[in-house]
Amino acid sequence: MLIADIEDYGAPYRTDAIRFGLCLRLGQLLTSALSSAGIDEAQYDLHRSGDGWLVAVDAAIGKPSILGAVVDQLAVGLQKQNNEATMAERLRVRLVLHAGDLLMDDRDGSLDGNVLVFAARLLNADGLRLLLRHASGPLLVCVSDAIYQQVIAQRHESLDPADYEPVWLECKDSIRRLAWVRVPGESGVAALAGLLAADVVNG
Repeated sequence: MLIADIEDYGAPYRTDAIRFGLCLRLGQLLTSALSSAGIDEAQYDLHRSGDGWLVAVDAAIGKPSILGAVVDQLAVGLQKQNNEATMAERLRVRLVLHAGDLLMDDRDGSLDGNVLVFAARLLNADGLRLLLRHASGPLLVCVSDAIYQQVIAQRHESLDPADYEPVWLECKDSIRRLAWVRVPGESGVAALAGLLAADVVNG
């Protein structure tokens, strides 16, 4: 499961038309990134969520494909979009990856479940917003500790744990959660923002 949220979506320098266009464009970039990674439209559901999108991916799709090819293609697409855009039309995105079972409402296709609540807590943490502000690139990727330990730390399909930095995020339910972040093409963003979880790094 992926949740993507647009930075400063409601900023006053953006009109309703620009906001609508940005959300539409992000949906297109997500679809293109999934397709480039060989993930067919039948293997995921795309839903509007807050200031962005929720992507529920078939469990048969390996998480390394999402953490690797999908993330990389999305970063490239965002950068290309921003190279050709005005300031108000630039897309900077927080992307959270978590996994688990979701419930679907047969009436309207909406999704719910504890894993969605957990991912939303990470997505909306002030620390994650701060991290994106310290990044020069357009995409901040955040994964739950469970995903990091089960997939990234095991180096599945050549994923490199060194690409990720641990951070403690103070979430809106007053719970402090460990997550791991990456900015494609950059390193040291968590340290730069003063959010690196030194206790985790030092063991």
